[in-house]
Amino acid sequence: MPPKPAAGSYDGDMPEFTITVRAKPGASRPRIGGAHGEPPELIVAVRETDKSGRANAAIEAAIASEFGIPPSMADIRSGQAGRKKIVALFVPDRDKAQSTLNRLLAAGEG
Repeated sequence: MPPKPAAGSYDGDMPEFTITVRAKPGASRPRIGGAHGEPPELIVAVRETDKSGRANAAIEAAIASEFGIPPSMADIRSGQAGRKKIVALFVPDRDKAQSTLNRLLAAGEG
């Protein structure tokens, strides 16, 4: 069995974990959590605006932080100009990533 890559490194063998995001650029308060629609989209609010051109990078960084990976391991695959985005995460542990996603989706409930 090959050795596991060091934390924060990507060797091309890490599993891809895809999530659907509902972006809220230009938010007064950045936050990540809650669900929008069915099937649920993870709500990600960032201060950066879509007009500034930095909102997508901020969304990738916020998601990466929550999933414990470097921002370079989060990639918006579709929806760059829209509110609905498909984001690929390269995670060492899919089960842990799914648990994190479930926790974040549930954060807006209650």
